[in-house]
Amino acid sequence: MLNMKKWLIALASAAVMAFSPVSAQNFQEGVHYRVIGDTPSSSPEIIDFFSLYCNACYHFAGFSDMLKAEFGDAFKKHHVNSVVPNATMRDNIQRIHATSIVLGIEEQFVERVFQRHFVRNSFVNTVADAKQIMLDLGVEEAAFDRAFNSFAVTSLSNRMRALQQQFGVSATPTYVVNRKYQMLQSGFQNSSNFYEEYMALAKYLMAKKD
Repeated sequence: MLNMKKWLIALASAAVMAFSPVSAQNFQEGVHYRVIGDTPSSSPEIIDFFSLYCNACYHFAGFSDMLKAEFGDAFKKHHVNSVVPNATMRDNIQRIHATSIVLGIEEQFVERVFQRHFVRNSFVNTVADAKQIMLDLGVEEAAFDRAFNSFAVTSLSNRMRALQQQFGVSATPTYVVNRKYQMLQSGFQNSSNFYEEYMALAKYLMAKKD
């Protein structure tokens, strides 16, 4: 399954390169992206503000995988708590997501939760539910408990929350490039090659100097 997923990502990335819409389309501020910050990040980065409880994020997961394949460690996922329907998890899921990052199982954890939510229709409603998923992925219970209560997870969770507030993120998925530009899906509503053009926009904004 994992090899098939990597093959599909590689195939999609090849299609993006072959299409190369960035040379054929002039991306316009206010149409394809908007400026949300004055000072860009010190190094290129693209943040996927998402929620494990967001159906649209589940459908955009393949595109996020393409961004990860293209930009590597410059691509980051930050969980947005405000769109979580369950009040108990709203206070905890960002910390749980940060725990998966610290434990080095973010990709597997996110995929497992998405499958549970939007394929099996069985929602993660407690910290214990999320913890069990990580245990099923091979994490030892003591390791989960240490990470969940660690300074590293607290710091990462606080950073996610601060950036969400800084950029006024209220909907998911939201892609922010170099802490200065927000990619706009609405600018591609008539596109017949949405993901290809959206990827081209990401590349354009990642390289943008002004």
